[in-house]
Amino acid sequence: MSRLLISTDLDGTLLDHNSYSAEAAQPALLKLRQLQIPWVLNTSKTLAELEPLRQQLEHNHPFVVENGAAIYIPTDSPLAPDLSPDPGGKYRCKIFGPSRRRILLALEPLSQRYRFTGFSALSAERLADITGLTPEEARQAMARQFTEPLIWEDSRAALHDFASELSLLNFQVQRGGRFTHVMGRCDKADAMRWLAEQYSILWGEPVTCMALGDGDNDVGMLQKADLPVLVRSPSHAPPQVPGRTDVVVTEQPGPAGWNDAVSCALQQLGLAT
Repeated sequence: MSRLLISTDLDGTLLDHNSYSAEAAQPALLKLRQLQIPWVLNTSKTLAELEPLRQQLEHNHPFVVENGAAIYIPTDSPLAPDLSPDPGGKYRCKIFGPSRRRILLALEPLSQRYRFTGFSALSAERLADITGLTPEEARQAMARQFTEPLIWEDSRAALHDFASELSLLNFQVQRGGRFTHVMGRCDKADAMRWLAEQYSILWGEPVTCMALGDGDNDVGMLQKADLPVLVRSPSHAPPQVPGRTDVVVTEQPGPAGWNDAVSCALQQLGLAT
């Protein structure tokens, strides 16, 4: 017997690309709550962004921030009890990535040769204009700890060279739905598999990982999932997932597609009618 664990991206996947609403996914989320199946938020968002969002979504499971850079586990969870609490005392934290300060130091000389604007150079109002977020939501998005998102303003060829230079410094570049992210050599897949191991220990059973995402920064997670789902996007074509021929691509975009995929998986696994 195997237990199901869901790892999901947010923007454009569980949340609508334009409205940031998860309303269309509520039927499947209700089933997951009834079945006590954990659904892990695995996103490029920050801790500051996720705290109010988790309240809105009634989410009480672990969550992954900044493209796999760290995992936060509520302190009342029996999962991974050996981890130390974070300074705020609300979570235990598993860190995979370097500090944002290290990344900004690496980017400083590169800014002379490549055209990009990092979050560190934006005001909350400017980011709000770009994304449609409120100024407060923009401030939360800018509270990075482990990564630096960029507005890439140079060519695709330049991006390749830029990524190669950062690779020599042990950093990587991932393209998300809206921004290009500079981060350490960790990703959503590492966080997903680590959590799957912790749940397997807790449950004493194997874990089946279902992953849902829509962007290039979800590809690694989808490659390593048992049940990979590409949620269709209204803004870009589904990315390729190398090495996998079993990726489900939803008919509907965003949370409606998410809802269909999760509901279908629960039925196929005999977990819901």
